[in-house]
Amino acid sequence: MNRPHFFRPSWVCILLFLSTGLAIIKAHGETIIIGGGPGSLAWEGQFSEVSVIDFETDPGQIQPIQNSPEDNIALKILERGGAVTSPNARIVLETSDAESIVLLNHMISGDRSRAFEVKGINAVGIIIDIDLGQRFAVNRLRFFTRENFEDFFLKGYEISLNDGTEEQRTLAGTPDFRLFKTVGRNTKPIVEENIPLQFVRFIKIKQLVRGEWEIDEIEIFGEGFASEASYTSKVFDQKQPAVFGGIRWTGGNIGEPTKAGVTLSTRSGTSPDPSDLSAWSNWSPPYPSGLSTTIESPAPRQYFQFRFQFTSGDIFSAATVDSLEFELSPALADSVLGEVWPQNAFIGQDTTFTYAVKSFGSRGFDHLQIETLAPVDVVRSVEIDGTEVDIDFENTEDGLQINFPRIVGDSTLRVEFDSIALQYNTVFSGKVFDSTKSNNLPQVVVAGDAVPQADGDDLSVTILVGKNLLHSMNVASAITPNGDGVNDEIRITYDIVNLTHTAPISISVYDLAGRLVKKIYSGTDTSGRYQQVWDGTNDSGEQIIPGIYLVHLEIEADSGTEGKMAIVSLVY
Repeated sequence: MNRPHFFRPSWVCILLFLSTGLAIIKAHGETIIIGGGPGSLAWEGQFSEVSVIDFETDPGQIQPIQNSPEDNIALKILERGGAVTSPNARIVLETSDAESIVLLNHMISGDRSRAFEVKGINAVGIIIDIDLGQRFAVNRLRFFTRENFEDFFLKGYEISLNDGTEEQRTLAGTPDFRLFKTVGRNTKPIVEENIPLQFVRFIKIKQLVRGEWEIDEIEIFGEGFASEASYTSKVFDQKQPAVFGGIRWTGGNIGEPTKAGVTLSTRSGTSPDPSDLSAWSNWSPPYPSGLSTTIESPAPRQYFQFRFQFTSGDIFSAATVDSLEFELSPALADSVLGEVWPQNAFIGQDTTFTYAVKSFGSRGFDHLQIETLAPVDVVRSVEIDGTEVDIDFENTEDGLQINFPRIVGDSTLRVEFDSIALQYNTVFSGKVFDSTKSNNLPQVVVAGDAVPQADGDDLSVTILVGKNLLHSMNVASAITPNGDGVNDEIRITYDIVNLTHTAPISISVYDLAGRLVKKIYSGTDTSGRYQQVWDGTNDSGEQIIPGIYLVHLEIEADSGTEGKMAIVSLVY
């Protein structure tokens, strides 16, 4: 006859698991470290695309480029993805689109022998639009003719600026330029305009006076950090489907920390080409700095990529990234699907759940960890492909871990257990492990059709709620605090349900005259199972006299106050 597996007290569980060898699995895969010093990969060799990133100022870390007053920002416009365009030059000069682009780019080439020329044409109103590719702090604009062509300077011009923010865009999404300066009559072949230091992304120069003219070079100067910068890694190819573990990065700040920041995101794919959007996930939400968190990109996937995005609202402030490390390892199976049923349960009510896991192409695993805030009291049975198997198990802070015979290939694992749903959104997430390979990471169980005849295809349970806030309170009926190690204290275990946020909880001991003896607990809890301890002392820490006492638990919520009472005998 099959017997349910009941959980024992924690000290019994410890003895059991010492004898069986079961332990909490803490697997680690291959750790890739970039930056931070000797022994790690260099930032310079791990990117597929960067925008205004500085590798040299502080070797081992990355940060946005900081321009000095002598740096000509215009020279790397094309490298940053910017451009020099004109809405009407091609028509006036009667050139092709390709020829027009070549002519316009002469102005940012650094080659003093080639210029953008308007010759033999009596036109006015030619516009030059410059996109710097990023927002830079700009304070000077300079343009001039080639040597020996000083007579062909721009006789009149208008300069307009745009900082590249959403606030300076038209309804159509184009830059909404602010007029900076109009010069109706220019007499200088070298034009130099000082600009109050400000972030600029777009610059417009408009011809105002008819005549022949040319511009050899447009030079743009400023100082401080770029407003935005980015570092996109190369595609990491694991050569086979892989699962992802933790990710951690560290950084710092230059200038005012509150005015600059950087975010890290990841994505994964089944194709080596990230431009194939159908084969790649979206970029993940940002990961916090300084903390090891789990990579959220879908797995198992063969390809992996990360991206840092820097922003600054202050010209002289910037965020920096020192190092990054993340874990990868071969997948334990091509896919692992899971579902739980029944799909509905009454809150606070003991319910028997079936948790099914279907593996495809498993290379081998022998542990299942079910993570849930719903307390698991009994494991009734575990089956592999319809045959009940012997198991070891442990109830953890996060749920339940089960050890079973190794599963290889395509198989269905079925676990039946008793639990109490104490929250509105009760999820039974899962991971499988391979205990024979300590350097392999766990593989997440993905919600799906693990058992065709079962309804739901989901790992969460819809909770049918009632009105009560306190589902249960369990207290031993007697306490004997005489120091012999037996019943020297009692545990008050209680289940809170139907709360969507925290509420004040108090647990107190009273004598039969209604006098307060001991305040055991005063705090805030939300839905869940909790435990407090009383050792038979009063609020002064003194042992109290034998007698009958009342343990009172009270919760104060928006819906009202609710309490439960238990009688405890204290004897020596």
